[in-house]
Amino acid sequence: MLFLLLISNSMEGKMENFEIIQPYFSTIANFKYTIYRSRIDRDRFYFAIVDNELVKLPSVTTILSATLPMEDWLIRWISRWGYEKAAEKRNESALYGTLFSIIVSDFLRRGEINLDTIEARVNNFRLTNHINFSTEFWEQRLKEDLYSLYYFIEDYRFEPLAVELPLISAKYRFAGTLDAIGYIHIGSGVNGKILKKDKELRKVLCIIDWKTGRHGFYRSHEAQLQMYRLLVEENFPELTEHEIKLYNWAPKDWNDDEDMKYTIKDQTNSKEALRILNYIAIYQVDEKEKNHKFKVLEGVLRIGERNGNLKYVDYSDMVRKKIDSKQTVVNEEKNGSEEKNIEKKQFAPQVDPQEIYNHLNSFFEQIKETP
Repeated sequence: MLFLLLISNSMEGKMENFEIIQPYFSTIANFKYTIYRSRIDRDRFYFAIVDNELVKLPSVTTILSATLPMEDWLIRWISRWGYEKAAEKRNESALYGTLFSIIVSDFLRRGEINLDTIEARVNNFRLTNHINFSTEFWEQRLKEDLYSLYYFIEDYRFEPLAVELPLISAKYRFAGTLDAIGYIHIGSGVNGKILKKDKELRKVLCIIDWKTGRHGFYRSHEAQLQMYRLLVEENFPELTEHEIKLYNWAPKDWNDDEDMKYTIKDQTNSKEALRILNYIAIYQVDEKEKNHKFKVLEGVLRIGERNGNLKYVDYSDMVRKKIDSKQTVVNEEKNGSEEKNIEKKQFAPQVDPQEIYNHLNSFFEQIKETP
């Protein structure tokens, strides 16, 4: 995305998308880690220095893609289009969603958006991402979807705290980027809709995940939000002392002012909350069998000689070269600050099964106490 700082690559030529990521904007000043992100094969991973060690953390979507069964709508889609065509269309949809997120981030940060700039934004995005398929209808669709979002912001009086917020879980060893977190005002209607009869409203913290598709919301969307809640609870415990809501949002097709402009679903009490730690544990069991390495080919390849043109490099070693293994971490302590060299050691991410049971027991106790 436009707000990411890309790190230039050197001899490897394999890490063009290795990047330091920061929130597009944030009023929450409590960032414990510098977070890096890259792709290995088709999966997205985050990297950070935790307890003086470099850790590789799978993204929320990587974990869910590896552990959840394929959604029914996606199976039907593949049956209709064939695998290759379906993959192309899904990639096109993902790129549209990326551009929508970029523009929404700017909209929420500034509090306004000039719709007359959308055409230029689409053209710039096409050039930046080397898009070779038609985006003829993107401009109008983006304007309509932004208008739908405007209605949501007004309806719920949304007050953003952070947008595109990257977070890691040092406890459960995963990471993700939240679309938005902030306060909404909810009434007595369905999904907290404010009704005319409502004299008093509740102001609650809310994690929102934008979707641009019209297929509805699915199990993976529920699980995604529940995992984001874990990230927020771990990184900002002071924010979660009170109620926190989880919402999926998506624009609807509409024709006039009387039409509903968006779909929203409260996922706060989804049963996926009981399953997400299992997904993490299952993923990590399978991940232990993988050893991501790159083939590095360099020098002169000469017939009749084997002169070491090929070597295999561990992905984490490549990351260390980018981060610089001799950089220092400054830990603020009561008596001042202490500098420590980062060790060349990779954490093997693990989740203690007992922790999962303890967490689930705690969750069940909370459910019992809920009136």
